[in-house]
Amino acid sequence: MIYSKKVLVAFFCFFCLGFIPSSVYSENSANSSRSFAINFTTRKDIQFKITQSFWFPLLAGNGVLTEGNNLRMNFSADISPVSVNGTAEIVFTPIAFLQFIAGGSVGSGWNIPIANGLRINKPGRNTDGSLDGSNNLIGNTFEGLVLTVKGGAVFQFDFAAIKPGIWNHVVFRGYQEFRYRTLTTASKDDSWVFENSVGEDRNGWTYYGNYMLGYLPPLKLSLVGILVEQEKSLYGAENGRSWGDDLSRWRIALLAAFTFNPSVSMAGLLQFRTQRNYLGDSGDYDYYQLRKINRDNPYYLEFYRIGATIVFAL
Repeated sequence: MIYSKKVLVAFFCFFCLGFIPSSVYSENSANSSRSFAINFTTRKDIQFKITQSFWFPLLAGNGVLTEGNNLRMNFSADISPVSVNGTAEIVFTPIAFLQFIAGGSVGSGWNIPIANGLRINKPGRNTDGSLDGSNNLIGNTFEGLVLTVKGGAVFQFDFAAIKPGIWNHVVFRGYQEFRYRTLTTASKDDSWVFENSVGEDRNGWTYYGNYMLGYLPPLKLSLVGILVEQEKSLYGAENGRSWGDDLSRWRIALLAAFTFNPSVSMAGLLQFRTQRNYLGDSGDYDYYQLRKINRDNPYYLEFYRIGATIVFAL
């Protein structure tokens, strides 16, 4: 198999960080594992997550490309100060450098003075009914469920497969995903907030992709790398191009992971993101659909967050 067991431990330790939809697992001689993770960031995000994984040999062969072929099932539950979620995921590895992923989740939220777990985002209006530029966040605790289904594929490669050696693990991983998400209490034209998001979520399809280039030395520092993420809404909202709904959001991160022992791993991330440039004072409007994107210079880059995750094998 192209990825060694140590590589997998370090690699999937990282993907628990930042609430990226991928699971932490440690491959061993058994066919199941359980882990507990704590995620936190400088944006005052914190999440506790437990994951149970099962995997079974499937279409496994004797060659380096097929000896690790398997089907893995991940079941996880997580809780944060404003939300709770349950997730199920299937990962099929038909050949060492390729994976197919499908899954779904159900979640809900509540609201606290410093964060919104689940709200409908409505435009504010004057007494005559005209828009005043503000927004109104409405909704009560557990008022609706957020349902998600997804499908994706991974291409992954380890240079050590070409030139064997414990110091030769230069790895690449590319992930492409389409997901459909809906809030059960929202109409097709409503925007909403989930887990303190920016309030631009809508019922519909979203594209997500990430690309990681990393190095995995045979040390406690088991991964260093660069991660680029892209997310783009596919809602097709009426007039969405005017406020930039057709534009991708990008995040760029430097990352590192430490494997202290078979039971404890830790990952850290320094992340930047793109924000949108708007014309004139339209960027001051609280309700995002009233903003007008600057098509000549639509992006600027800003610091986003520092994050960390600690993973315990149970």
